[in-house]
Amino acid sequence: MKIKIFKHLLKFDHWFLVTISTGLFLRIYKPLGLFQYSHDQDLAGWFIRDVLINHHLRLIGQETSSHGIFIGPFFYYLQIPFYMLSGLDPSGAIYLPIILGVFAIWSVYFTFSKMFTKRVALIGAIFHACSILIVFTEREIVPTQPVMLWTIWFLYSIWLVLKGKKNAYILIAFLIGLIWNINLQLVILLPLVFLAQILSRKTIPYKKIIIAVLIALILNFPFLAFEFRHEFGMTKSLVSSLTTSKDYIAGTRTGFIPKLDRTMQLAYKNSTDLFGANLLNLDNKLIFWSLFLLLLYVICKRKIQPQFGILLIIWLITYILFFTKISLNISEYYLNGMNIVYILIASLSLSLLLKNKKIRVPAYFLIILFISVNLYLFFARKVNENGYLERKAVISYIKEDANKNNYPCVSLSFITSPGNNLGYRYFTWELGLKTKPVSKDVPVYSIVFPLSLVDRFDKSFGALGVVNPDYKRYNQVSVKKACQGEDFTINEPMFGFTN
Repeated sequence: MKIKIFKHLLKFDHWFLVTISTGLFLRIYKPLGLFQYSHDQDLAGWFIRDVLINHHLRLIGQETSSHGIFIGPFFYYLQIPFYMLSGLDPSGAIYLPIILGVFAIWSVYFTFSKMFTKRVALIGAIFHACSILIVFTEREIVPTQPVMLWTIWFLYSIWLVLKGKKNAYILIAFLIGLIWNINLQLVILLPLVFLAQILSRKTIPYKKIIIAVLIALILNFPFLAFEFRHEFGMTKSLVSSLTTSKDYIAGTRTGFIPKLDRTMQLAYKNSTDLFGANLLNLDNKLIFWSLFLLLLYVICKRKIQPQFGILLIIWLITYILFFTKISLNISEYYLNGMNIVYILIASLSLSLLLKNKKIRVPAYFLIILFISVNLYLFFARKVNENGYLERKAVISYIKEDANKNNYPCVSLSFITSPGNNLGYRYFTWELGLKTKPVSKDVPVYSIVFPLSLVDRFDKSFGALGVVNPDYKRYNQVSVKKACQGEDFTINEPMFGFTN
């Protein structure tokens, strides 16, 4: 009886419930304290305000780092129900990444179990649920947050094509329809579909492909409508971005070898951070090249279908070459589309170790080490105290102080570096703080970040400070007169937001 209970507890599905519960906890722990609210989230709020208050159905989201290219609106529309539940406060938006993150963990388990075994699936789910890199990436409320979820299902779709499953193209069409709304750079993976079809040596399912094309066109209707309306401006900008130095940032390295080195350094960093190995002070190249060698090993030993292994190699090479070629100065998140391949390789390799009784113990040790290291990194992570709680508290304080001094409006100035002066606009509207441009007749409140930039401040909220106006300089008559007219918050242009 005891043996049966023990075997029952060891079932993969039961351990998966533990895994997904752990992943959920890591994604809901201190939801507002770890809500890194900044300009991107401010823009999202402004988008949602435009839709709900101005009744403006928008075809585009914010402008990306590549000038002239806008991201799709789908992720913003998904946030609307959660904003409504919270009374249009941005705090409601935290539920969307939680849902998507938990769905991503389940997706790894489901797809890996279909492609391989439940042992591989469980290990993959553990990696995705507990990885410090993935946890904090999936806690971000930005349109690119679902990149890893998208790549999980794209990986599964090319496996289906390789197996000759005709319905694979319906899934691919749905994924293509989401690309513009997540990250246009995901387009670089689409040639893998054609290559998978060739390597499958199966008959091309023309009827399914026709249906898939129609689905992709319908899902991309907002993009097509925007392009027709604006004379294909984004398409032209995209071509220009790929063929010129339009997005080059002065001071960054140019040339193939320097750019390749930059891309590889980020690939090394991502693969190391993905498994929490940065805590172990290992050479940052070790994890990446170990994974690559393990991939070659499982292909040579026929532990993975050679054709599928070839697609995985091309997947990694495509990312490296593409981001070496373009003029953008890339960061780590540009390479997040490679993470699912790393997870699959590691999961397959550990699964093989677990099947061998002689080396099973070291395999369990590696899994426990991974979980322990990443949990430590999660709880030891320093909170950057200039997020949602602190920014809203700053604007709330200014609003209360302005009311106390009978100021019908105020001006906001910023003592900080460029970029850190953004991310307050939505709160000024939400809390009803009327603002005007800085002038001698309007009380000026200065927001400071970091606090070390000033000798004194009147109030602090985490890493943010507020310097109150010199009350003696202002009289009620001149302030009231200067505050007449339009609200600067509502009527002035907003960086990255296009009507």
